[in-house]
Amino acid sequence: MQYGLILEDILEMQSWHEAVLQEVYPGIVCEKASSVAAARDLIDSQTFDIALFDLGLPDGSGTDAIKYLRLKQDKALCIVITIFDDNEHLFPALKAGAQGYLLKDQTREQFISRLVNIANGEPPLSPAISR
Repeated sequence: MQYGLILEDILEMQSWHEAVLQEVYPGIVCEKASSVAAARDLIDSQTFDIALFDLGLPDGSGTDAIKYLRLKQDKALCIVITIFDDNEHLFPALKAGAQGYLLKDQTREQFISRLVNIANGEPPLSPAISR
C-alpha cells in the first residue's frame, strides 16, 4: 500500500489532487493538511511515499514542510504544486528537496502525465518553468 500527503489550504484543490494521485497510484491512501504545522504532525506519525506541497500557506511556506519531510523521510517523492512560476519560489523549493515542480494551471490530463513522468525519473518541471 502507498501513502500520500497533500499539503494544500484550499479544500477543493485537496480533493482534486487526491483524485489525481488515486488515478496515478491506484489504492493510494492520502492524508491531507491545510497548514505547515498540520503537515509536520502527519509527517511525525505516518510514512509517505509521495507528497504534494502547495507553497503559499496560512502559517508559512510549503518549502518548510518539504525540508521537514526530507529530514524525516528522505525516500518520499516531494512535488511542489503551485501557482508561482518564478525563480524566487522555484529555487528554494528545489534546494529544500523538491523533486518536482508543477503549476496548478495545467489540465487534469497534463498534471497526471507529469506526475507519471516525475515518478519515472523524467524532467520534474512544468514546461512553463523549464522555459
